[in-house]
Amino acid sequence: MKLRFSFSLKILLPYLLFASLFFVIFYRVRNSGDLALILLSAAGVIASILLGVIFSYWLKRPLFRVGNLVAQLTRGILPPSTVVKSKDEIGELERNLGKLVESLRSLTLFSRSMASGDYTGSFEKSSKDDEIGEALLSLKGSLMASRKESESRLRDEENRTWSAHGLAKFSKLFREAEDDLYDLSRELMRELVAYTEADVGALFITKESDADRPELELTGSYAFDREKYIHQSFEFGEGLVGRAALEKDIVYVSDLPPGYMKIRSGLGEDVPSSLLLVPVILDTNVLGVIELASLGEIPAFQAGFIQQLADALATTIAKVRANQKNRELLEQSRKQAEELASQEQDFRQNLEKLGKEIERLKSGR
Repeated sequence: MKLRFSFSLKILLPYLLFASLFFVIFYRVRNSGDLALILLSAAGVIASILLGVIFSYWLKRPLFRVGNLVAQLTRGILPPSTVVKSKDEIGELERNLGKLVESLRSLTLFSRSMASGDYTGSFEKSSKDDEIGEALLSLKGSLMASRKESESRLRDEENRTWSAHGLAKFSKLFREAEDDLYDLSRELMRELVAYTEADVGALFITKESDADRPELELTGSYAFDREKYIHQSFEFGEGLVGRAALEKDIVYVSDLPPGYMKIRSGLGEDVPSSLLLVPVILDTNVLGVIELASLGEIPAFQAGFIQQLADALATTIAKVRANQKNRELLEQSRKQAEELASQEQDFRQNLEKLGKEIERLKSGR
């Protein structure tokens, strides 16, 4: 059978052996009359016991602190930091446990900040071999990537909703468009600048007069410098507006030429920081150009929305022009009919006069 001794007994065992040895000596010499030997053996017994108790207390006290610290850690409790003055091996063990507690406290604070959605906090690994710290930093990276992906999907969904709502809004405006492109252009630019939160907008529509040298005429604007733009037109390839028409592609400029445009407000005049020009195309034919300017950046999803809007606008412009031509043809037909009716009436009157003249001549004979 294997004997098991408590930790305290193991510490006291050597001292108990010495105390037993001194007690045997004391027992044998108690009747010898040698007072010095009796006192020495009795003192040895007492001293051995006292030294064992003192050493046991001195050794068990720091071990008790270490045990209590480990017990709290096993229950998930982070004890407060303490100052360890001991320089021996047990003191070194306490200091290492204290470092572990501080590391766990940092891990806890870092984990709580991530749980609350704050990923700006930093955490330093205890060493290059710190597997827990490495796993936590890897978790932070994964959570940040997941959050960014989620935010990106949310922004994309919001942008799609914004674009769909805008297309529905302006589709209604196009359906209600009558036969005046100037009224349509002014209303369109007023609504478009407000919807995109831009600062300046204009619509240039291609004239139908000269197919060899097509020109773009300003038909509607919002917040433009009137002295610069009223009654202004551009040939294809002329300026940024003409360039968008000639290239049949979107033109986005973030570094505008000096003096190109100024935005007026109650605070004075400012030069826009971004300019977007979108050609209005139907069956490879450029029917116009939409121009927007902003003091801030024009997002890519807004540029895509305006391109979709330009496609719908192209159909509307073609419809309005077709209606205008039909109306002109109807008016021309009406005038021709009136002219024919007038000519027919004149012809009848002339025939009547001729008949009367013939009758008069016959009567005269």
